[in-house]
Amino acid sequence: MQRPTADAAFSPVQGVESLVGEILLRDATAELDPRTRKIVQTHLAGVLPGRLVRPGEAIEDRVVRGDDAIRLLRSAIVTAAGLDPETTRDPPPPLLWDDAGNRLIVRIAGVLARFGDGLIELVIPVFCEETGEAEVTVAFITESPEQPTGGMCIAEDRPRGPAVVVDTWHEPLIALAWHTVLVATGALSGAIGADVAGQPLIARSLSVSREGITVRPMARHAFVQATRR
Repeated sequence: MQRPTADAAFSPVQGVESLVGEILLRDATAELDPRTRKIVQTHLAGVLPGRLVRPGEAIEDRVVRGDDAIRLLRSAIVTAAGLDPETTRDPPPPLLWDDAGNRLIVRIAGVLARFGDGLIELVIPVFCEETGEAEVTVAFITESPEQPTGGMCIAEDRPRGPAVVVDTWHEPLIALAWHTVLVATGALSGAIGADVAGQPLIARSLSVSREGITVRPMARHAFVQATRR
């Protein structure tokens, strides 16, 4: 699909990598005095791209709070849905899922995110003939600042929503929500640096609180890098 060029009103979805860079750079420079070089270097050391990290090494946490965390997940779901942000109009169009005659409209533009201590909930608006407009909530249990779990993240077996929707579409809805979390945390980890093999950093752990998301980036271990020649 080609990006529209004739429509001056076309406004693409902001890509998740672009959004992460915007958030991190803004937060890092919020309190800087431009005339103080030392402060600039201190604050930007972990934000500017081009940083190389040794195999298996973790770096400082990346934190996205409040509305920024919601924006991050709303951007990530566009990529998770298989759309190209550069060629997708904002707000993004709904998805139409079809399985053996069962159809579901998934309104990704309206997805909401809620955060608790060790909890992410993605609320996904959907539509089908049997229910009309409805919502399905997919929840993931993660570690929290007070309860580290070694990076484990567990999904509820069954999303919450109308039975006629959940009975048929629980697996695709969980997969879409989980892919959204992976895209968001992957962008947050890989936006700054790379390992010595040139691969983007990955998330070693995901911690969630009521304030937002914390990711600890790390470089892949050497034996993993060796398989990516």
